[in-house]
Amino acid sequence: MKNLFTRITRHYHGSNIVSFILRKKLERFHVRQILGLNLASLAFVAAIVVPQVDAITSQLEVMRETVETIVEVVPTMARFQWPLTRFGLTSRFSPGHPGLDMTDPKGTPVKPIADGTVLSVEAYPFGYGKHMLIEHDKGAKSLYAHLSKVEVKEGQIVDKNTILGEVGSTGWSTGNHLHLEIYQDGFAINPLDALPTITSVIP
Repeated sequence: MKNLFTRITRHYHGSNIVSFILRKKLERFHVRQILGLNLASLAFVAAIVVPQVDAITSQLEVMRETVETIVEVVPTMARFQWPLTRFGLTSRFSPGHPGLDMTDPKGTPVKPIADGTVLSVEAYPFGYGKHMLIEHDKGAKSLYAHLSKVEVKEGQIVDKNTILGEVGSTGWSTGNHLHLEIYQDGFAINPLDALPTITSVIP
């Protein structure tokens, strides 16, 4: 039994194991969505404290050993856009982390990935901290977490140029960053598969 558990969870470490177990238990009861978020999101709130770096000045100063890539993006005509234009790419999408983390200085403006309507705006001292959920067309939704400031309200219609809020480190976060999740028909998808391809990498 121990060997079987080791094989099943070999790709999960630390709190990710807790997330994995929680999701599997919920799946046994056929629970697919809770408050519009999928099981991975619930597992993340319950079990994951995202390791991040702290951006401490008005420039993009980061601890290089923890930032995978620093990128700069430009506007495109694609359906979705990046919510930030210059950022450090840290934690990627995984079974225990249903989103993408982008480090930027506190106060950096955050824009929506697409036109839509603000479904909810919440502020918790834990989990996602100050965050919001936006509904887009064709069954898509996006979540923006750990904000230091929120500039929109529930029910507000937003477009790609609307400032949703500012990057921060609220909730379970150890540094200023934006945690972005994208959902299609209620299920989390990898933001790197939905957003425009990153073409500009800053050395």
